[in-house]
Amino acid sequence: MQRHPFLAALAAVPLLLCAAPAVAAPADTPPRYAALGDSYAAGVAAGAYDPAAGDCHRSANAYPALWAADHGATGFLAAACNGATTADVRSGQLPQVGADTTVLTLTVGGNDLGFAGAAVDCLQPLTTEARCAATLDESGRLLREELPGRLSALYDAVRAAAPAARVVVTGYPHLLRTGTTCLIGTDARRQRFNTLTDELDELIRRQADAHGFAFADVRTAFEGHGVCAGAGQEWITGITLPRLWESFHPTPDGQSLGYLPAVTAATGPR
Repeated sequence: MQRHPFLAALAAVPLLLCAAPAVAAPADTPPRYAALGDSYAAGVAAGAYDPAAGDCHRSANAYPALWAADHGATGFLAAACNGATTADVRSGQLPQVGADTTVLTLTVGGNDLGFAGAAVDCLQPLTTEARCAATLDESGRLLREELPGRLSALYDAVRAAAPAARVVVTGYPHLLRTGTTCLIGTDARRQRFNTLTDELDELIRRQADAHGFAFADVRTAFEGHGVCAGAGQEWITGITLPRLWESFHPTPDGQSLGYLPAVTAATGPR
């Protein structure tokens, strides 16, 4: 029996639909970017602060803002805040992250070790060796005994909040140049401070690897540019008056020439 032409055409429709290729998202789709973390991600000491950010002191010169502008990011969430700890990121910043986020950067850990207090106890002129040693001993204990669990819990929460995101966690630079004549601490104190930074960075790297995150190591870029490097060479502020909260933070050069290239390399091609 001859098949009716209309029925034959109708039968072919499902085959045509199955054969049609899926439409992929354009390769150049702007990223949906969230930037979390502490003062180093907020851009403290980099100037050009957003008045709406208040005491978080988020700067237009911070690496997240620079990366967002370079990559045409849409829905850019700048949530980093001065003084933030891992607990602050988890409770106050992470709930703002959308599940559709495609790139997320995170700089945090230093405040969990009391780095701000350590800078006061080790690097200002009126301190003592005993005071500095006791403070750094406690920072080391926190790093070994408490921070691994805090970072792991935070990284788990980051992955749950942004399941499809490329996550980049950053380390910290050596704040201080050693082997120079300088009024900021003694050479031995500066070296011990940098050694603690190395231990923190290696912990962050290990935790990032364990969670499938990329790690942006900024130490090489900042080499020779810490406090006590000399005029015109410092990408980290020294003791800053009257705004003491800006002390020992990246300058605009530290953000654009130190952090931004490392983060850009870790996020991959546009």
